[in-house]
Amino acid sequence: MSEHAPQATTGPRPVSNQTRRDAVVNELRRAILAGELESGQRLREVQIAQQMGVSRPTLREAVYQLIHEGLLEQQPYRGVVVTAIDEKFIKDVAAVRVALEQLAARALADDPDGSRTAKLRQSWEQYKAAHASQDADRLHQAHINLHWTIWTASENSMLERMWPTVEAQINIAITVDERTRSDPDRALRVHERLIDAILDGDPRLIDAEVERHTMSSAAELIEMIADRRKNAG
Repeated sequence: MSEHAPQATTGPRPVSNQTRRDAVVNELRRAILAGELESGQRLREVQIAQQMGVSRPTLREAVYQLIHEGLLEQQPYRGVVVTAIDEKFIKDVAAVRVALEQLAARALADDPDGSRTAKLRQSWEQYKAAHASQDADRLHQAHINLHWTIWTASENSMLERMWPTVEAQINIAITVDERTRSDPDRALRVHERLIDAILDGDPRLIDAEVERHTMSSAAELIEMIADRRKNAG
């Protein structure tokens, strides 16, 4: 190898000048979820800013956003570190999702004029179109949008107000699931069962399917992550 050949690097990559703060947020989020910035790793501001080609104030704005999302945390005497996306995180997010999405799905199904289920059907068609496109980013956005639709189409004002608070954690959990499994066809099947249960309208079936959709997936994901770590070790 030539002594002048560029060295391979891991971690966040340089970002463009356009929408710089958002670009930094997105690139740091990607690096964390891809494991390039590891759980517990300290973020060294000067080094990261130079590596990404951005100013330190811009980097700080992005860091504050990711602290709000839960991907980074401020620790005494250590500064900002990458939050551990571990078994407890996955279980906690799943437990909250089950309780709130059961409430949302039941309210959505209780649809006197058909407008709520119409929104769900439209979002489901968009999800299927994204799956057919084989575009991972488009499918991820359609996945998030499908769950957002369940919450907002419920027309429960408290759930609508709560969504922005929990969206980041749900996004993280879904992203980890998608990247660990890398199985869009399975995702299509399990979401089809969920949508069918909601459109059926039976509250007991809805509760059972929401719990299975979320908790079973979380348990499988935890097992898969543990197996990968064991094999890597």
